[in-house]
Amino acid sequence: MLTIDEAIERFESLSPDTKAKVLAQVSFHFTIAGRDVSTQGDCQPQRDRLVALNEIQHKLAGQVVAILNNSSRYPDKDFFLVLADMSKRAGMLPYLQGTFTKVL
Repeated sequence: MLTIDEAIERFESLSPDTKAKVLAQVSFHFTIAGRDVSTQGDCQPQRDRLVALNEIQHKLAGQVVAILNNSSRYPDKDFFLVLADMSKRAGMLPYLQGTFTKVL
């Protein structure tokens, strides 16, 4: 499994078009993670998990749009560190790393 630093290194070497494609794939994989949120038991943890997944997808989509529009965006390394932090807080860091391993 790629570390975040290894993923950053690979990602930084890509063309803008390929970067957008990679991030779109990561976003797609996070939609699948949302399906794994249990609907049993207390609803608050499920809501919290879904909100966290939605925020991660929002961040990914924003970066994709910025890349495609060639507009102001996070530097690659900073974006990955923000994404890693969000994923860690959501208990999804291993999922993020596994997804980057698949798509990079």
